[in-house]
Amino acid sequence: MGKVLLVDDDPVMQRYTGHILEKGGFDLDTASDAFEAINKAQQISYDLVVVDLVLPGPLNGVDTIREIRKSSPSAKIIAYSGFSDNDITERVSLAGADHFLTKPFKPNELMALIRGKAENEIATKSDLNIQFA
Repeated sequence: MGKVLLVDDDPVMQRYTGHILEKGGFDLDTASDAFEAINKAQQISYDLVVVDLVLPGPLNGVDTIREIRKSSPSAKIIAYSGFSDNDITERVSLAGADHFLTKPFKPNELMALIRGKAENEIATKSDLNIQFA
């Protein structure tokens, strides 16, 4: 379906989100910090990048989105965080993200964003039946 980069330093969230993406048919690559993510995005052309906003080190998720957008202008970027307000939504949008998702989220919510607004109703009405081991 496409090449995706998942950027999250939390191993549990990385497994959860990665599992959703793999079950959705994506070829998954992961990064645990901004520098690793930016480096990978400069070397590989991703169709989709999913970025947690809270990352370790001097660069946060917004910085990561801004840098990845420079090297991957056509990639769809989805940001997510446990924190949500208008300021965060505006900052990720200005950095170059296409969508923002608040944690915790359900598999069908993520897939609806990935598939786009045209398939939003179908994706949210159906259960993706994703089983976690």
